[in-house]
Amino acid sequence: MPVKPKIYSESQIASLRQSYINDKLSTTEISEKSQELFGVSVSPAIIYKELIRHNIPVRNKSESVSRAMSTLNPDISHINESLIEWIDGFLLGDGNINFANNRYGNSRFRIGTSSPEWTKYAMSDFSMYQPSELREWGNIDEKHPNYLYNITTLTHPDIVHQAERWYSGPNQTKKVPPDVRITPTSILLWYLGDGSLMYLERYNTYVVRFATCAFSVNEVENILMPKLRSLGLDCSRDESKNDIRVKAASIGRFFDIIGHKSPISCYDYKFDIPEWVRLIRLSDIVQNDKQRWMAQYYYKSGQLECSKSPGGRMLLFTKEQAEALKVKLASI
Repeated sequence: MPVKPKIYSESQIASLRQSYINDKLSTTEISEKSQELFGVSVSPAIIYKELIRHNIPVRNKSESVSRAMSTLNPDISHINESLIEWIDGFLLGDGNINFANNRYGNSRFRIGTSSPEWTKYAMSDFSMYQPSELREWGNIDEKHPNYLYNITTLTHPDIVHQAERWYSGPNQTKKVPPDVRITPTSILLWYLGDGSLMYLERYNTYVVRFATCAFSVNEVENILMPKLRSLGLDCSRDESKNDIRVKAASIGRFFDIIGHKSPISCYDYKFDIPEWVRLIRLSDIVQNDKQRWMAQYYYKSGQLECSKSPGGRMLLFTKEQAEALKVKLASI
């Protein structure tokens, strides 16, 4: 018995024609929206076959290349504050700006990573610059077990201005601009791209690490770290690697800022930390040794609600418990 095609109803065929002919979406883009368009998930290869089967004229190679190389209207700027936040997080992490022959005039946003999901997400706010389809690059071998997945936008004066802001010197080296936006949006992009969650076994705790070794000590200590601290994140620089570490005491605050769930499933593990790590430490509540001793006395005598970290080294509090302790200590 023949397999029933996934796209067969009149409404499905009309949606396919509208998406491909009128909206000029690629087969990959239609595949990504297939659940919404057709009620089922359909691969790009099947989309192409369905175009042929329903006599919808497919683009020839020259048409596809022409579309990919088309230019944007240079007189219309798309820059706004929220887009700059995305750009800065993108460029702090895995993203970059490509320009040939050390000239900014043909600047394009570009990213290439081993994760197709992350590559597409990082480019998701650049739709106005017509990103290319996701492309595989490289060869699989012992040293390179995964393909790289690349996406590149078209060129536009907006991107040229960002290249001038982010790159400098005879070799057009990436530099952190003094006005870099460090916000929940940019930190999230930065963390997804070049951040990691590290478990420190010696201290039985976690820290967040940002790989900032490509930037100068001045950029790390005098631009990035002060902006992180202004958001209430206690951080330090690893002198051996020139990396930034958000200290364990600020982990809860860090995930309060960027969110407690990854926006993409491939990086769920970057948000997978024990609940106790998100709690407030006694050292972040008390002001002096006297208060610390009193808090420990209250705990041992059963007058204080809180919990202990695994191994029993730290007293930990919810926000409500921390407020109750502050009130109790203020009465001393």
